Amino acid sequence: MSFTKISLPLTVALALALPGVAAAETSPTPPPPGTVPGAPTNPNPTTPPTHNTEANPTNVNTDDLSDAEILMVIETISDRTAEHNRRAQKSVKHKRAKKYADNRVKHAKAAKKRQTAMRNRHKLKPQPSEFVTAYGIAIDGSYKDLDTAAKGPEFDTTYIDDEIQVLTDVLDAVDRKFMPSVDLPELRDELNTVRAQVAADLVEAEAIRGALRAQPAA
Repeated sequence: MSFTKISLPLTVALALALPGVAAAETSPTPPPPGTVPGAPTNPNPTTPPTHNTEANPTNVNTDDLSDAEILMVIETISDRTAEHNRRAQKSVKHKRAKKYADNRVKHAKAAKKRQTAMRNRHKLKPQPSEFVTAYGIAIDGSYKDLDTAAKGPEFDTTYIDDEIQVLTDVLDAVDRKFMPSVDLPELRDELNTVRAQVAADLVEAEAIRGALRAQPAA
């Protein structure tokens, strides 16, 4: 999988789901006297970098995320990763990669079961939002290149590369978006559980990628 593919990384898509954050960090400067509002005063202005940049897209303000919204996002992670790994189970050929896909489906299903029980216990209503929608779209986009990958080594390598991208972005989102915003202690515990499982799956995916690259060329 190439990391220059068209689909947005999860973190970029999530940043785009929170419009106006970077702009809200600074107050607009009134134009100098005698200038026309909206007209450029400097054809080559020096613009200070914002936090919400392509180089650092995750440093955005998510203080307004509710527990219900965070829970819906991690349920989305569980649903979408289970779906895409079930698809990979049918096509992956490498024995270790196939077992990895099996485990990823099991982990996602177990997570969704815990999260649904928590939602019912605390009566947290689903909270759809642009943020949640963007996350689902970004995950789907990360696996899009599996549609055209040839079965065999190409598919297996593409699948594992996609997994590494998704898992890395999930870890980043948990650490930098969800943990700073969560209030419910049980939800914080669930985020820690999700993080530990994702980190372990990432280690395994990276090891499988090394094994795939070590295979002799066909």
